[in-house]
Amino acid sequence: MRLDMQFEAILKPKKGSRQKRKRKDDDDVLDRYADEEVSRLREAMLAAAADDEQANREKLPATSKLRLLPQVMEVLRKTSLAQSIIDNNLLEGVCKWLEPLPDKSLPALDIQKEFFPMLKKMEFIDTNVLKESKLGRVILFYTKCKRVTPDIQRAANDLVSIWSRPIIKRSASYRDRVIPTAQTDVEGQGVRTGERLNAILARARETDKNRVRKNAVAIPQSQLGSYTVAPRSNAGMSRSNVPVDVDIQRRKQNAERLKSLTRKMTAKS
Repeated sequence: MRLDMQFEAILKPKKGSRQKRKRKDDDDVLDRYADEEVSRLREAMLAAAADDEQANREKLPATSKLRLLPQVMEVLRKTSLAQSIIDNNLLEGVCKWLEPLPDKSLPALDIQKEFFPMLKKMEFIDTNVLKESKLGRVILFYTKCKRVTPDIQRAANDLVSIWSRPIIKRSASYRDRVIPTAQTDVEGQGVRTGERLNAILARARETDKNRVRKNAVAIPQSQLGSYTVAPRSNAGMSRSNVPVDVDIQRRKQNAERLKSLTRKMTAKS
């Protein structure tokens, strides 16, 4: 009886292994279903893009992509389909939808507004995915096109910045940023700046030469500076490396002179 029980225990499949095998079979079925769904959607996207291109050539409304847009967004929002999206190159369809039409017009604004925020959420997009889908060059086009709305152009610039970090090996952390600063020339009492600043100053001098009314008064306009080289910080240091005590005394003397001048002007009036 003991021997029969041992044989039955050996020949009887374990419940745990059967459950694992069943779970694995279910996962395989789900993966195949996801791949088929994404593959069908990719073909539908490419067909819709071709239909819109043909309609554009015939001067007809291009509406095939707009009709399919809700279904596309529903699939792109499913994080569980990320691997299927990569394996079946669904982003090639996204690339085709974002490309300009034959008459150089941009795709519908609804498509742009839906795709760009979604692409920013897809953290699985890497260099290999960009090469296979050719999506990078289209997004780069949106950063340079003058007909793109400011918010879309801003989103395109963000995507280019995010995707280029692994290529140029730049960290996404703000603390790792390296900001070049201007170097001061103490002996010559001048400032050594980069070539870009010299070009700006030269252009300003050339503009002054061409002015007809050199002494004209203009209303000041508020402007936001954009620096290629950040100014060097001189916090805690006085101008021209003058000692602090001497600088304080000079400031006091200037203040006294100003007060005296003010009193004289008040007395005259």
